[in-house]
Amino acid sequence: MDLVQVGHWTDPAARTGCTAIVLGRSCQASVHVAGGAPGSQETDLLDPSCIAPGVDAIVLAGGSAFGLEAASGARKYLEEKGRGFRASGARVPIVPAAVIFDLATGDGSVRPGTKEGYTACVASEHPDRREGLVGAGAGATVGKYMGLDNCSAGGLASRCVLADNEISIGALLVANCYGSVIDPQTATTVAGPAGAENSHGYLASKTTPPSFGATAVGVVVTDARLSKSDAKRVAIMAHDGLARAVSPAHTPYDGDMIFVVSTGDKQMEIARLGAWAAYMVERTIIAAVTKSA
Repeated sequence: MDLVQVGHWTDPAARTGCTAIVLGRSCQASVHVAGGAPGSQETDLLDPSCIAPGVDAIVLAGGSAFGLEAASGARKYLEEKGRGFRASGARVPIVPAAVIFDLATGDGSVRPGTKEGYTACVASEHPDRREGLVGAGAGATVGKYMGLDNCSAGGLASRCVLADNEISIGALLVANCYGSVIDPQTATTVAGPAGAENSHGYLASKTTPPSFGATAVGVVVTDARLSKSDAKRVAIMAHDGLARAVSPAHTPYDGDMIFVVSTGDKQMEIARLGAWAAYMVERTIIAAVTKSA
């Protein structure tokens, strides 16, 4: 995974931030959106029917729709590096972005923008393995179904595994969910609202549909070779990890979105790769909330 660098910009007082996943070259990618309230930019280009040659970076940010401006900073950074596809003598970096709603958590007047997205890219030049309330996860919360006053801290985490034939599969997730985070291996609630003590807490509780948003967003990266159609299928399967670890997931209030990026030429059967991706999403979303505790 030498082609992947991660950098953050965080405002801990305002409880918001952004995270840049910068790729060493243009890489094939796709995305799947399963939540009912997504906030995104340039995701249509990742549909297999579109001709975008690849992505140069992916930006995850707080600030709701305002935070999409952080992708402009990433494009500026990449343009300075000579990155992007050639178009009429110019270089145009492709930087898809996804945002979470954190305006109700901290100072909603502070939002990631162009400067902050650029700063996150510069920070990616040095290894940054911080987790928890950092970058796009700085203002994340989970278990909102009993109201914001009862929710728990969310956060950001990343994990990587060597799967079959030494193929790397990594995931970076931001947990900002309407539902609770459940560990399916133990059937216990890892993070959720006060008063929800088991995996069936949502169904047994008086729920409060939010007037604010929620979301789990993330990126799965592998050095297996994927076409755009392959990456789309893996992204769809990766959402199984959210469905196992978040209860409920993919609600009308969540903008659940997972990108899949291929950085290499190794061979792996797509169904198996998708199953591994789902497993990594499951374990990483759990790590995102435990690192924030």
